[in-house]
Amino acid sequence: MKCIKCAHTNTRFDSFVAFATNSLRWAAGYAIYEVLGASERSLLPDEKVADVMSKWEKYRTAAAQAVQQNQSSNLPPACRRQHHLFLFKKHLFCDQYMNLDDPVEKELLYHQVLHGLRTERFPITEMEAIMLTALQGQLELGDSSDIVQDYRPIAAHCLPPRFVPNIPRDSVAMHHQSLRGTTPAEAKKSFLNLIQSWPLHKATIFDVMQSFTSNWPRMLWLAVDQKGLHLLEHRSRNTLCTYDYQSILSFSPNMNCLMIITGSDKKQSKVILTTAQAFQIANLIREYMEVLQRQQTHVDDTQKENQSAGANQPPVPQVPPHNQPLPPPHQHLPVQPPSSQGGPAAAPGTDLRKGGQRPPSMLLRQSSAALVAPQPS
Repeated sequence: MKCIKCAHTNTRFDSFVAFATNSLRWAAGYAIYEVLGASERSLLPDEKVADVMSKWEKYRTAAAQAVQQNQSSNLPPACRRQHHLFLFKKHLFCDQYMNLDDPVEKELLYHQVLHGLRTERFPITEMEAIMLTALQGQLELGDSSDIVQDYRPIAAHCLPPRFVPNIPRDSVAMHHQSLRGTTPAEAKKSFLNLIQSWPLHKATIFDVMQSFTSNWPRMLWLAVDQKGLHLLEHRSRNTLCTYDYQSILSFSPNMNCLMIITGSDKKQSKVILTTAQAFQIANLIREYMEVLQRQQTHVDDTQKENQSAGANQPPVPQVPPHNQPLPPPHQHLPVQPPSSQGGPAAAPGTDLRKGGQRPPSMLLRQSSAALVAPQPS
């Protein structure tokens, strides 16, 4: 664990810049999350860390007063045991913000993937659960022994709780034996490659409910990534529909629902999703759209600069290829004007001083490289 020094006036932006300065070479796409029990939300860029901690103190004071007044029975058990903490993790999974060559970022993303698996944010099959447990066992235990051991503690580190009790020990042991000789770095790479086989592995998953169509289940997953919004069956890889950001006309969060208007100016459709994380989803959509807009602006500016630079360059002269001879010199000589006596123009090659032919030394000579100027005889 790494600690950083923060002033009470630090915002979310100031805090993760301080963390990046001490740990990461590139902190773009990261954010500080406020964890309240089982829920979490990302702090806004201008939100002060001290203000959030002050809110926590109010929650704890109210909970303590309720216990003293024997009103704790009105509070859910989760609220009475609720913990509060800050979590620094990847927020925007954009390609230009990913740097797996940085060992610190790679380690952070690996543990973030583990957390997503444990909290049911990755849809995995039973066979994938066996393979992930075997890879995690290779990471934590090294090469397998001849004695088949209980893999449930290992599975609890990388699988949802509902998978752990029924994990087949013999199947995991067989896969673990096949990994004999695999280094921890190779096992971790294989672990991440298995997760990345899902096209939406970079998406942030939210539990939502819908009631606008009877053709879909009521409980759904909403996946938000750099490409758009995806509605999936709950805890499944089956994608029901996808809305890219260009088709999203507007979105409006409310306390318990999120309304999204998609389509075009001529034809629009309304999607209403029931969720307690409406504002969190809306902020994430806005941040992804802002990143895409900055990218498009940068591309347009680059194209304009290239076009203006090309327009200011002088035209390139057309030079014949080196294997083609230059045209004869007489084709480029101007026509000799008539003499002052009004006689006919002298023919090319005529010596005007004596009326005879020029000596060969005064004729224009042709070279394969350039035209050589006449030399005096």
